Amino acid sequence: MNPAISLLKKAGTSNILSDRVTMEFVLEKLSKGFPRVYVSPNGASPQQAALKIGNEAAALIISTELSVFITASQFTITCLSDLWDSKEGVYQYGTRGKGEWNVHDPVVSLLGGSAQNWLVKAIPADAVGGGFTRRVNFVLATGKDVRTSNTNRPLCDKDDLVEDLRYISTLKGQFHLTPGAFKLFKTYHDSCDPNEFDDEASAVYKTSKWANACKLAEVLSISRSDSLLINELDLQMAIDKVEDVAKDLKIVFRAVGESDLASASDRVIRFLEARGYASKGDIMAFNWRNFTSNELDVILATFRESGMLGERTVGAKTLYFWKETTKS
Repeated sequence: MNPAISLLKKAGTSNILSDRVTMEFVLEKLSKGFPRVYVSPNGASPQQAALKIGNEAAALIISTELSVFITASQFTITCLSDLWDSKEGVYQYGTRGKGEWNVHDPVVSLLGGSAQNWLVKAIPADAVGGGFTRRVNFVLATGKDVRTSNTNRPLCDKDDLVEDLRYISTLKGQFHLTPGAFKLFKTYHDSCDPNEFDDEASAVYKTSKWANACKLAEVLSISRSDSLLINELDLQMAIDKVEDVAKDLKIVFRAVGESDLASASDRVIRFLEARGYASKGDIMAFNWRNFTSNELDVILATFRESGMLGERTVGAKTLYFWKETTKS
């Protein structure tokens, strides 16, 4: 996150609301509006490059501890879901303590980070199955993710990226699809129907996959050209990334469910994924604060009957392993 934030701040092309803000503060700032910025791409600094005229309710919320931002106010998830729809006209929201806010033509984005277990605790189960997760792209990072080892050779010049961002901010108009991209879009759009037995997060996200793919395709298109034309390669790359997010959702929110043991079940899965093989005693030794021995028996039996848990006998011990990790 930090490199992206650094570039945006240096470019001066976004109205950034940094960490440690509340939803009430965001609504208050949006209702007052930000100076609308017209940027000269060759400016030496944000101050020299920007001519500020008028007001706009556009902002990027940055939260390196997303769970803290979400739980700071009971209105956060509801407000974000409404604001992300970017409906034209006046967005009205009122609270008993702060009164009413009127936000004109809001355009709000969010860049946040959080540990998986804290995120799941911060987002209520009804929000996971509702509109919030449908509008968010949750990118899961694990210890297996590839890290760049050679940091001595920058991939590009930072100043060039800043100038690109400033130039992009001056572009106006509507994106269009090439004939090949439109054909791909129609096929993908028609495939975005949830299954009755999908988990809550995946089911609602499926209905918006085509919209998220189009937004990402716009970013890919504008990163290489100012034609505002989305070609088939742009859209296919975007679809691939959205499908990766859809797969990650099953892992990110698998601790959410109607069962009282949903969170404990996820902890058992993560333990088996990390250890590979473990006995019941091993699981209890590291997790006795989270569930009882009887509850673990129920969890293991449930996994076994679902076919997701494997067993192997070594001497007098029964070792368990998570089959899902072996699937390609």
